[in-house]
Amino acid sequence: MLGGSGQSGELLKTTFPELQFIYLPSPVIHYGPGKLLIPKLLLQLPCLIWSVFREHRLVKEVVKEHHIDVLVSDNRYGLFCKNKHCIFVTHQVSPVLPRIFRWLEYPVYLLIKSIIHQYDECWIPDWADAGKNLSGKLSHRFTPPRNARYIGILSRFRDLPSGQESLTDTRYELAVVLSGPEPQISILDKLIRDQLPLMALRTIVISGMREHGVKKRVNESDLLTVVPHLPFYDFQRILSDANLVICRSGYSGIMDLVALGKTAFLIPTPGQPEQEYLAIYLSEKGLFQYARQKNFNLVSAINWMKNDPPSKFIMPHDEPAAYAVFSVLDQKYHKDGQYSQ
Repeated sequence: MLGGSGQSGELLKTTFPELQFIYLPSPVIHYGPGKLLIPKLLLQLPCLIWSVFREHRLVKEVVKEHHIDVLVSDNRYGLFCKNKHCIFVTHQVSPVLPRIFRWLEYPVYLLIKSIIHQYDECWIPDWADAGKNLSGKLSHRFTPPRNARYIGILSRFRDLPSGQESLTDTRYELAVVLSGPEPQISILDKLIRDQLPLMALRTIVISGMREHGVKKRVNESDLLTVVPHLPFYDFQRILSDANLVICRSGYSGIMDLVALGKTAFLIPTPGQPEQEYLAIYLSEKGLFQYARQKNFNLVSAINWMKNDPPSKFIMPHDEPAAYAVFSVLDQKYHKDGQYSQ
């Protein structure tokens, strides 16, 4: 059973149409430009706190109505319930805050750790080795919660069933993956499209499932195709075949690229310290390259890919598979006779 809302909820329903979906509202965070970012976030803090209590109350009702035994929360702090097996999934045990609030990072870590301790388990999608990981100080800076375990990366592109084929044979030299909140997603969209005429590249822009975005495949020219979303197999092939991928530096997208053995040019969303940190951290490790949105230049990005390609990330041999963790849960609940699948 799936629960969620917004664009991520729509993606889940599209990807798993056979599963029951329950609407669980999540807070909508509005990001202000430049100097207005911090005041705008602070003004929303009471609503964010209230939303945690709201989702905790809602999930108790859902658990009771549907007789749920196991809850897996994707970084949502209120989705736990006493007397049920509750799992919290996050790579942000120690969030990165804007420079002016760096002194609050350790107190915030203590607060998050206390909330995580309300869960039976905390799964961190990364590796425990501080030298071979993707999240850096987001999950390796301070002592992890006592119920935490590192489970390796999670990606939609890992272990896809064989026998599935892509629905399109078109090969693209440049793949642009847009994601994140407005207005920044539209700003980046325009920035890249304005520069595309400078380079005669067959390009696909995956514009994200925006409410007022592109609703279907559009061939805007012989060289430019725009789509809102792609099936997994099409998405996988297009990213794998592209000479250059341009995307945000969100952690889920980074895990997808690593699972494909693919690098990219990262453009962190302005005003999101986590994305800015990941872009810098991974570029310093030689795995990706990045530029701030205001400084992005398509010609420079393509020249970088041709002349100074980054190293491929080598996954640790002793990678702990998340699927093995699910297997342990499966055995436990089969043994107790609490559920059949």
